[in-house]
Amino acid sequence: MTRSSTPPSAPAPVADLTLIDWDASPEELLAVDATARRQLDEHAQILPIADVPTSVRHVGARLRRFGGMTVLTLLVVIAGAAAAAWMPRLIGGAVDLVQSGATSGDLWRQGGLIMLAGVLQAILAALGWALVSSLGQRVLAGMREDVIDRALDLPAQTMEITGIGDALSRVADDVDVTARAVNNVVPNIIQMGFYVLVTLIGMATLSPWLLILVVVVVPMYVGAGVWYLRRTAPIYRRERVAMGARAQGLLSAIHGIPTVHAYGIERRETRHVAVLSETAVVLGMRVMTLVTKLVKVMVWPENIAIALVLVLGYVMVNVSGAPVGLVTAAALYLISLLWPMMNLIFSLDDVQSAAASLTRMVGVIESIDPAASPGEQVPSDGSIRLEGVSHAYGTDEEGRERTVLHPIDLTIADGETVSLVGASGAGKSTLAAIIAGTLEPRHGRVRHGGADLARADLEAIRRHSSIVSQDVHVFRGTLAEDLRLARPDATDQELRAALRLVDAETWALALPQGLETEVGEKGERLTAEQSQQLALARIVLQDPAVLVLDEATADEGSSGARTLERAAFEVARGRTTIIVAHRLSQAMVADRILVMEGGRVVEQGPHQELVDRGGVYARLWEAWSG
Repeated sequence: MTRSSTPPSAPAPVADLTLIDWDASPEELLAVDATARRQLDEHAQILPIADVPTSVRHVGARLRRFGGMTVLTLLVVIAGAAAAAWMPRLIGGAVDLVQSGATSGDLWRQGGLIMLAGVLQAILAALGWALVSSLGQRVLAGMREDVIDRALDLPAQTMEITGIGDALSRVADDVDVTARAVNNVVPNIIQMGFYVLVTLIGMATLSPWLLILVVVVVPMYVGAGVWYLRRTAPIYRRERVAMGARAQGLLSAIHGIPTVHAYGIERRETRHVAVLSETAVVLGMRVMTLVTKLVKVMVWPENIAIALVLVLGYVMVNVSGAPVGLVTAAALYLISLLWPMMNLIFSLDDVQSAAASLTRMVGVIESIDPAASPGEQVPSDGSIRLEGVSHAYGTDEEGRERTVLHPIDLTIADGETVSLVGASGAGKSTLAAIIAGTLEPRHGRVRHGGADLARADLEAIRRHSSIVSQDVHVFRGTLAEDLRLARPDATDQELRAALRLVDAETWALALPQGLETEVGEKGERLTAEQSQQLALARIVLQDPAVLVLDEATADEGSSGARTLERAAFEVARGRTTIIVAHRLSQAMVADRILVMEGGRVVEQGPHQELVDRGGVYARLWEAWSG
């Protein structure tokens, strides 16, 4: 589509693009834009999200794979916390030595122990941080690979229906958030957590009187943390969903730039993305509001703890006769505990965000099975048999299946060429995808060469059949590398022969470095026609027995279409071929034509027979031939 020569009238200004109503709920923001609301609703449902227990079990299982390193990390972190907790006792001992009139040698010895504790704490803290980060990165690296692996294993129809935004958000944003937490937050949380635990144990063993402080103050901190976590966890989950929807909105707008420019709907598309972005921001501000309330609450346990240690210190010295050094150690324990407790609770904010991302990652890993062969059956030839095959996409508002393909029984002989003809929405592409094995039918059975696809060897089926559609991707790399995706061991002579068969050798060798020219992203830009020829050349190298052409030449001009049609027919020669025909010139050369309407095959037969019959195909041919 080209831009109109007459610029469209400017749309009305959109007031909600620059000002965010911080008091509005996410639902109120989304209400101003139905498309944004629909995108958020879709992303709230498409890919699964694991619950917290499942995520904890998953991470625990991965940690067990690094058992030795996990144990070493725990020992180093605990030792660092113990060294830090040792320091107040040593300082308290120094106070007692001074009060008792100890010799300078005793004081120097005590000072040496204090320095030793400080050095040990610093060394063990640094080593513990490095070990926690290293262990976390190893676990995260495996999770990242599994998330991408599962995303690539998603059925093509799932990605078409749901969009790529959520999957992209999980392999990019969620991994990034979790990685930052592993590097910066998790080591701090673990070290602070053990330090708080060891310090509390140290206080309790220092004097029974200090148990009063532990019993009174610790529940207040725990209560504040629980109050905060219960309210922020759902917000973070919704925020991650909103970010996935925003990614989909951005991708949709960018991929549709020519159409956006042609109709002058830049402002509308910007509004869609802005509303989704504002929704995510407002959810983030909800968390900040809770943080402010938490800060107000945290003042109370701090002040109560300081007051209690003063009172308990006076009672311990003047009533129970405790040494001043012991009270000094207790005060140091308390002072050293206040900041870690506060830091621990506020670090949970980042942990909540990372946990929300982690549950989304685990949801993909745990809920989507990796691609695996469902059985061992192998096709014996290129024949195809469909038995009661039907398909539906989702359900309507009344809960009924949206049937796009009604039950079909079909037999295609080895080497036969069949064209699928019909209006848009007739079910041609769905049937073609089912035949190719890229779409699993809701009901029925598909056999390739006698092998049931539901029980066949996956690699054998992938070698046996292939599909070429309108949307062809050129991978980044050299032209030769792109071709060898179909057959890694192909020689340069075989590559040139494949290009020659699809009439692409001339332009391919004319590239700056010939077959070694970089193509794809940031490389030599190929035209749509050249990209299709490249895809057809891959088919020549792969040499499948079954070939499905899903309107592979539909978007080209007349000259380009004729070139691609000739190339497609050359590639299809000797193979069982199913052609989703956009042009009836493709259909007429097929051995058999299937005419589809409303998900059903209403006519079938050779071209001339269908024309003579005077039915649906005859009317289509009359309109096509003019």
